[in-house]
Amino acid sequence: MKFILIPSQPPLPTSWTNLSTERITAVNLLTTHDARSAYFKRYACWSSLKGWLENANGDKCWYCEAKSPRAPFDVDHFRPKLATTVDGAKLNGHTGYYWLAYEWSNFRLSCQRCNRPGKNKDNTRCGKANEFPIQDESQRCSQPTALLRNELPRLLDPCVQSDCELLAHGIDGEVKPVAEIGTWEHQRADYTIKLLGFNEWNAPETKRSQWQKLFIILVGTGNSNAVIAELKKCLSHDHEYSSFFRSAIGTHRDKSWVEELL
Repeated sequence: MKFILIPSQPPLPTSWTNLSTERITAVNLLTTHDARSAYFKRYACWSSLKGWLENANGDKCWYCEAKSPRAPFDVDHFRPKLATTVDGAKLNGHTGYYWLAYEWSNFRLSCQRCNRPGKNKDNTRCGKANEFPIQDESQRCSQPTALLRNELPRLLDPCVQSDCELLAHGIDGEVKPVAEIGTWEHQRADYTIKLLGFNEWNAPETKRSQWQKLFIILVGTGNSNAVIAELKKCLSHDHEYSSFFRSAIGTHRDKSWVEELL
């Protein structure tokens, strides 16, 4: 997970402001869950922001940094719009953050592995879906006037730099929590890694294999123009798993020319 800085005035499509205002107003007037669900099915216009979301992170999933050449990305609602689950169980009495359904700041670009419900090879539940646990359930927001900042999400957010810093990327290709076991920070990181399957579906093996090839070039050739160009490519904004490569390449900071690249 790489921190994604979104400006306060992002380059949204010119029609989005008026459209989203209209949609938000309409949804807030609906009084039942079924009515909102029907409205969202009819007016799922957040897909029109997919191009902007892709550009914001170099055509990569905002959560795992994978590219998705054979399947389209999803526009994920960080706070789910129609229902909320906690550890797989539906939260009774909470019908989702419907008032955020058309708020661009609630959108995250997600690969289908991270976003859609499924199970890994050990038959453990993976995929964000409607998951959104918070630290203190008494602070859960259930209406538009509530203060979202009072919630402390368990799920890490790629749009929060301090959240991204809770994840470490080992040269074995696995993502690990940085904080000590027993802390809230460790709980958040561990939960996110497992829920989104960061270490599933051969992701560690893929990263490790790519690093081994790069390592041979780095050690065997040194600071040639070709090596520097290859390292810069792996560190670039749009390279798949660039956070992993930054960490792996950083294990060679003893070389001054590598330090300069980082």
